Amino acid sequence: MKKLITTVGTSLFDNYRKEKKDIEGYYESIKEVSFKDCDEYTNCIERIKKSITNYYSKRLPDDASAEIKSMRKIKRYLKEDIEVYLLATDTIASFVAASTIKEFLEKENFKVYFNPQNDVIKGLQVKDKQIFLNQGLPNLVRRIENITGGYYQGAIFNISGGYKAVIPYLTLMAQINGCEMYYVFEDTEELIEIPPGPITLKNEVFDLFNREFMELKAGIDNYAKWEENHYEFVKAARACIEVYDNMAVLSPIGEILLGNYTNRFCVFFATDEVIEKIRRNETLARVVVKFLSVESIRRSKTQFKGTKIKHKVYDDGDNDYRIVYDEKDNQIYIYAIFDYEPDEVKFLKDPEQSNKLEKYRFKLYKIDKQSLNCELLN
Repeated sequence: MKKLITTVGTSLFDNYRKEKKDIEGYYESIKEVSFKDCDEYTNCIERIKKSITNYYSKRLPDDASAEIKSMRKIKRYLKEDIEVYLLATDTIASFVAASTIKEFLEKENFKVYFNPQNDVIKGLQVKDKQIFLNQGLPNLVRRIENITGGYYQGAIFNISGGYKAVIPYLTLMAQINGCEMYYVFEDTEELIEIPPGPITLKNEVFDLFNREFMELKAGIDNYAKWEENHYEFVKAARACIEVYDNMAVLSPIGEILLGNYTNRFCVFFATDEVIEKIRRNETLARVVVKFLSVESIRRSKTQFKGTKIKHKVYDDGDNDYRIVYDEKDNQIYIYAIFDYEPDEVKFLKDPEQSNKLEKYRFKLYKIDKQSLNCELLN
């Protein structure tokens, strides 16, 4: 089943107010208010939803909103069931529009997902440019990554609603990840499809500057000083850096490009002995990919083990696969790995084995999630 990702604007209210004037005061009081203040406007929200729901109770026309029109047309065009994921901006108005549209579409047997806790995108507003760029757009990109699980096959972007300012970024995200895009002009009946283009990204910059990308993702406090020490990176990847008040983070474009890279590859530090074992055992390589790719699984399956020295050990479950590792500066270091449990037990009992990263000779590698090919990066 395809996942239809739809940004939500306020055309539901704009179109309703062309016909009826009973929500004018209520709408004006919420239209630019942040979602975090939602509880203070409960009465306004209820009055608006009640009026619109009652008005469209007998018939919901296509032109009730850009989102409704486009989603109906996309479903008819695709001729198959779809899962709809509504994403609202960080305003009460967009939240009310999304929750109302969800109720309307569910009556038409659409499968619709909208959880305000996750799907009202924090910082996605147009009053403050820096918040929009540094919080809103990156949060939007991360939420879409979460919805797709990093695997974009079957994902579709509907850009008929929502802020027009996000369209260039969603277009880039769709094109890079090979996704179809659709939109409908509100004053026409035409559904426009934008197919994915033949875009091939060069991964060399991410291979060469992986550490810099990770540091940016975590945030740089003193960008001026950091820039002096990373001139080559800044020169090669300026579009991926967003700077404000001498602080720097990944730009929205950087988030999209890095997301595409990490969906294809896992990057980690390992010893020669670890890499040799991974290359010999395809099943073990798949365990490593799962361990590196899904943080929630890694956290839940990690224990501290050892007789005298405690090691951080990933226990894959009802098998012999174990990964002994540590983390530093948002990077993972694997210093022992096992596909035979007695070898793990022997290692954990050996007081000569160290859990200090400086005791090992690490090299940086990437592993292709599909081919499982391991490649040395430095």
